[in-house]
Amino acid sequence: MWPKPSMLFDRDVEWVRLTEFMSSELDSLRLGVLYGRRRQGKTELVHQLCDASSGFYALALEQHSAALALQRFADGLADWAGLPTGLQFSNWEAALETAIRLAGDRASRDGRAQLIVLDELPFLLTHSPEVPGIVQSLYEQYGPTRGGGHPPVRLILCGSALSSMSGLLSERQALYGRAQFNLCLTAFDPIDAATFWGIADPDIALRLHAVVGGVPGYRVLTADVPVPRSVGDFGRWLSATVLNPAHALFDEVDLLFSQEPGIADRGLYYGILAAVAKGESTPARISSRLARPANTMSYPLNVLRRAGFIAYDEDMLRARKPIISIADPIMRFHHTITIPRLQVFQRPGRAAEGWQEAQSMFESQILGPHFEALAREWTSSVLQRRYDLPVGWTGTTFVPCREHGVSHQLDVVSLSPGDMPRTESAKIALIGEAKYTNAPCGERHVARLEHVRTLLGQRAATARLAVFSRSGFTDELVRDRPEDVLLIALTEMYER
Repeated sequence: MWPKPSMLFDRDVEWVRLTEFMSSELDSLRLGVLYGRRRQGKTELVHQLCDASSGFYALALEQHSAALALQRFADGLADWAGLPTGLQFSNWEAALETAIRLAGDRASRDGRAQLIVLDELPFLLTHSPEVPGIVQSLYEQYGPTRGGGHPPVRLILCGSALSSMSGLLSERQALYGRAQFNLCLTAFDPIDAATFWGIADPDIALRLHAVVGGVPGYRVLTADVPVPRSVGDFGRWLSATVLNPAHALFDEVDLLFSQEPGIADRGLYYGILAAVAKGESTPARISSRLARPANTMSYPLNVLRRAGFIAYDEDMLRARKPIISIADPIMRFHHTITIPRLQVFQRPGRAAEGWQEAQSMFESQILGPHFEALAREWTSSVLQRRYDLPVGWTGTTFVPCREHGVSHQLDVVSLSPGDMPRTESAKIALIGEAKYTNAPCGERHVARLEHVRTLLGQRAATARLAVFSRSGFTDELVRDRPEDVLLIALTEMYER
């Protein structure tokens, strides 16, 4: 319906979905949900949609009074609809119904769908939990459930609290089954993030992505600091931003926590993340480190998981307990690098000293695992197209080895398309190793994968092998590479 605004980077798929939602070919009230972590660009996206469609945008603030929120909504609605000042509502039912009626009147006059955006919905829910129920009632009245016939009005509910927004349409909730789209706005992938930051060096792009991920808002937040172009620049950039107590990014984790209404005892949640950062990867081990009963871990871990702060990484082949990891890059950096040296970083002028001390830990505990995650993501999204190798579910696994008395960890294991994880009949399409080292990978890395493929038996008999390397490959390996082995350097992983 409308071309994507030039100031929006990427977000092509999201823009098409939103403009399709605005189609006036469908009558009546239609509901959409758009959510995502802070600084992902949700507000900019819906602002551009409102500008293109002359829609009504209402932003909820973190106010403790329903009366103040209602008055703010009324003032904005009056300005949008061209009504005299002084519009007032006694409750949200009257406010939202009036907005829908006014939008419907405009849709009838203009002959096109009208848009209402209610942003940061979780702030309203803290003092007005009845809002979803009211939206449900209005949907039943003005939506298509009773044959339609009403003017086309589109209502988009937005929010940054993932735990609240992701459950808004869940079963037993008022809006279950009523939304025409449910879109989670995620961070840019590593390649798009590098382009967005204007970084050509893959190694620097990976380092930056390991700290701030692909969150576009962090580029704006650090606009006054030159983008790093070398390893030395990277250290200076960290000292001026994430490790600088005077910079907003230093307290970003506290801000992220404040957005999640389910996080009350912040000390407990900080303790859990600190335990995970130290390598504790199961509820039992986390509870042991915190000296708490194991049966008290379920609720806080679920809160952190719904908020997107931790992830449960399932083994692709074996029915074993999932491994818990910190999913958010800046939170992982904060708990791995900053907090253990907080007394150093909080003192003015000592960020460079603290970073010098922490660099080895950054390389081993952050960059290494981040490169492995990049290899899995690249395998899922790019490998099939580039090497004509169909792959399905992709993750990690551990393969027991009696010969060596250990379990070999596979950084990348991809099942054949259509096969499900942890099923005996699942065939393996590819196994791989990812090495973020200064030395090039050689024949011993291929030999290890060949050994593991043998251990996996018939299900992996035709599996391809892949070695992902930050520093390339030895001349001998390149010259004598077996036909079933893929050699994928970091530079290739950042090519479009």
